[in-house]
Amino acid sequence: MEKRYALLFSALLTGACSQAQYCSPTFDFGCFSWNAQSILAGTIDWTPGADDCSTSDYTSLSTSVNAGDDLGITVVNGNWCGCAVWVDLDNSTSFEDSENLYYIYVGGSPSYPYDFNISIPSGTPTGNYRMRIISPWGSDGFSTANTNGYGPCGAYQYGSFNDFTLNVVGSNSVDEAAAVAPVRIAPNPANGVFTVTAGATMEEVTVLDAQGRVVERHRVAGDRLVLDAQAWTSGVYVLQVRTTAGVSSQRLFVD
Repeated sequence: MEKRYALLFSALLTGACSQAQYCSPTFDFGCFSWNAQSILAGTIDWTPGADDCSTSDYTSLSTSVNAGDDLGITVVNGNWCGCAVWVDLDNSTSFEDSENLYYIYVGGSPSYPYDFNISIPSGTPTGNYRMRIISPWGSDGFSTANTNGYGPCGAYQYGSFNDFTLNVVGSNSVDEAAAVAPVRIAPNPANGVFTVTAGATMEEVTVLDAQGRVVERHRVAGDRLVLDAQAWTSGVYVLQVRTTAGVSSQRLFVD
């Protein structure tokens, strides 16, 4: 029975990784000369190909950085474009405001270079994370006051965006020890009420289904949370638990 569960759960989690989809920003009038012309981020060295702005998924390109360190980035944009960067630090397949690590609008013509660093929070668990860089015309990409569009999945007039992979390869010894603060789910498998406990104060618990969709999200201020899975469909779920010590992902099996 345990072996059968293990094979099923492995297949479902593999499916979740392949099916989870990120939303995308839109650019009503295209990009023309209002787009990213080159991006340097660590070992990533990107320039647009013949497809111009029709391709944005470059997650096959990756660079590595230690948790707690800075990553140097240079983005050269076309006419009067700002620059904004998000990293999905909780791997929730969405970009929250707290995951915006840089935004600015200066711009120039015919191009403008942005040379900056983004800081990777100490305690970020080792793993791969999606990094989104948006080059929006007439906007910094983040502030809600921008009438030309804002946000990681916003509606812009002109511009482009590109997604890459950021590989966090480690952290200092103190942060790494904190990041492995134990998280326990009991009972597991569950078919009703279950309890999540952690070895550090929990701040947020996000429940994702096998397709990577958010089922529930709870703000927490303690080391214990009680949830009820009675109304959930049978299958495998992932609980992303953010604590003061870092982020941990745990599988939950619902009968």
